[in-house]
Amino acid sequence: MVYKDLFPVMETVLASGVTLLGGLQYHRVDGYRPLTLDLYSPSKKGQPHPRQLPLLIYIHGGGWRRGDSHRCGVFTDFPRLLGDIASRGYVVAAVNYRLSSEAKWPAQIDDIRTAVSFLLNQADVFGIDPQRVYAWGVSAGAQLAASLGNPAESVSSQDQHCPVTASVHGVAAWYGVFDFTTFGDQALQLGIEIPDDAPEWRLIGAESGQDRTARIRSASPAFHTTSRTSPMLILAGKKDRKVPYLQSMQMKDALDRVGVPNFIYIYEEVGHSFICEDEPAETNRVNLSAINKTIDFFDALAF
Repeated sequence: MVYKDLFPVMETVLASGVTLLGGLQYHRVDGYRPLTLDLYSPSKKGQPHPRQLPLLIYIHGGGWRRGDSHRCGVFTDFPRLLGDIASRGYVVAAVNYRLSSEAKWPAQIDDIRTAVSFLLNQADVFGIDPQRVYAWGVSAGAQLAASLGNPAESVSSQDQHCPVTASVHGVAAWYGVFDFTTFGDQALQLGIEIPDDAPEWRLIGAESGQDRTARIRSASPAFHTTSRTSPMLILAGKKDRKVPYLQSMQMKDALDRVGVPNFIYIYEEVGHSFICEDEPAETNRVNLSAINKTIDFFDALAF
C-alpha cells in the first residue's frame, strides 16, 4: 500500500510567531511516495534567522506502520507544541519516513538520515547550526532516534543516496524498542503478550535466515553503542503493555558500558504513550513532565 500524506504543503505563521513550512519534500525514492517534513522556524516568514540555531529532529511513532509528522501520543494539537519549542530558539523538523508496509528495515533509518542531510546541506538557508543537531523520537521513532544517535556506519544502508555521515549530538527517546533480540523474552518476563504479527516483526520482515538475523541486530541500537554514541535521555512507563520498560533499562546499561552520558526516568503509573488508564489527570501530568524533561535536556546541550 502507498500512503498519501493529506497534510497540505503550506507556509504559515503560528500564534507563537513561528513560521511553519509544512509538507516540504526532502527526498523521493523511486517507486515510493515523496518523503516530506514539516519545518518550524522562529525566523520571520521568508527570511533566514540572523544567527544559526540548533536543529531538533522529531521522529513520530506508530509502530513503524502508521503515524505522521504532526501527531504524537495524546497531544491534541502537536504542531502547536512543536511551534512552541521552536519559539525557544530551535529550528524543529518533524520528519515522515517510509512505513513497514512500504519498505522493511533499514529503509526507515535511511530516510531519517537523508532528511538530516537535506537540512544540513541547506543549513544557511534554514538558519541551522550543524554542530547542534538533536533528535527526539517516540515509540517507533525512539528506535530511529537512538539509531541516529549511534555512529552512522553501524547501520548498513539499502539506499545508495543515503548519507552515511548524518548523525546527531543528543537524543531523547520515549518508550522505545532498543534490542529486538531481547524484546520477546522481556515481554514474557513481564507477562506481556506479543502477537506473531507485532509491529516489531513487520518492520524486520517474516523471512528467516542470516539476512533476517543481521537485520534484527542492525535495527537494535543497543547493539551499536560506542564511546561516540550521542548523550541520551530515556523515558518510559513501567506499565507499558506494548513495549517492555526493560528495553529502556537495557539501553541505559548499553550506554553506561561505553561511558556515554545518559539520563533515565521510568514513570511508575503509566503505560505506552504515558497513558494512565485509571486516572486521566496522571496522563496529563506525566506527558507534561516528559515534555519538560525533554526540553530541559536539549536546552542543556544546545545553549
